[in-house]
Amino acid sequence: MFSFQILEVPQQAAFKISRAAKYLGISPNTLRKKADLGLIPARKNESGERVFLVRDLDAYLISYRNGGTSSLSRLTKTGRISKGGAA
Repeated sequence: MFSFQILEVPQQAAFKISRAAKYLGISPNTLRKKADLGLIPARKNESGERVFLVRDLDAYLISYRNGGTSSLSRLTKTGRISKGGAA
């Protein structure tokens, strides 16, 4: 079972990819893939770098903890991935 540590972070805070990945406990490459698939919303800052809002990261953690089926179902229905893997 996974354990989550609650951090005191303002909900409007935005993290660059390395900090966001650390916050989620995954690698930056995994986070990029999840963002490319639409599993985690990413925005671009003024420099064109991906940034992630804490509220979006928290929503992903909650979804993941609850099975994460909604994101997978959405991607399967839209054809972004197939049931057997990447499209």
